[in-house]
Amino acid sequence: MFWKATLTQTKFMLKQKSAVFTFYALLLIVLLNFLENVLNFQNRDVIAMYHPMKLLTLSYNKSYYRADLLLFFVQFYSLVVVCPAGFSMAREEGTRQNVFMAARLGSSVYQWSKLAASFLATFLVFTVPFFIEILLNCISFPLQATGDMMNMGMLDPGYIDGVRRYLFSGLYRINPYFYSVVGILFFGVVSGLLGSLTVSFSALVRVRLRVFLFLPVYLLLNATVIIHSFLPGIPVSLRWYNYLMLFDDSPKSVPAFIAALFSIVLLTVIMNVLSLKRGRIY
Repeated sequence: MFWKATLTQTKFMLKQKSAVFTFYALLLIVLLNFLENVLNFQNRDVIAMYHPMKLLTLSYNKSYYRADLLLFFVQFYSLVVVCPAGFSMAREEGTRQNVFMAARLGSSVYQWSKLAASFLATFLVFTVPFFIEILLNCISFPLQATGDMMNMGMLDPGYIDGVRRYLFSGLYRINPYFYSVVGILFFGVVSGLLGSLTVSFSALVRVRLRVFLFLPVYLLLNATVIIHSFLPGIPVSLRWYNYLMLFDDSPKSVPAFIAALFSIVLLTVIMNVLSLKRGRIY
């Protein structure tokens, strides 16, 4: 019953205007980045060409060449990551559809399946466009290219230190393409967690205007940037995008990042449990 309800709700969420809009908005960004790459690097010799994966929209390495689209994406992400599924609970409360679903499935199954479905829907919306980009880059750019946008040789100590600071750097050393696939999947997982956090928050806290549901995730992500700016001497980055972008060579604290993700999961579960105990659905 739980998995059937989860799959049904996932399909329903993916058909909603907010999910469709987010998907096509991401796809548009991906296509703009791809077109920019084609125009900038056409007719370039393979020896002087950058690695196809380092041209991706999620590649922080591209900021060494041109950062405008990456900066836009960072700001865009913190606003729309909740759009595919974050409003689903509030939307169904507005139409009282949640009462019918809870009566049919049971409150517990309904809310936990809603949480799981929000994770899956957000995960799919925030991974499929970037997998399409990988395919486009592999078709359009030479797979033999190995260049890095820092314009350092592969034996340069600065390049080696930068690679060591990549999240999943071991995977990159095995195969950059495999690293990119895993990195996009991880990006989708974190996006799914943030979407689920919003659903859990809306189940516990009643808001009159749905626009306020943007705030928890938006404030959480931007708090990492603000706190980092107030701690200029800190040896590692606190900014969220330094952990989610591919090929990011900023110093990181992996244990702190894992703890932050665990805290998000724990907070999501706690809010959902509290909502069930309070009988919010009725």
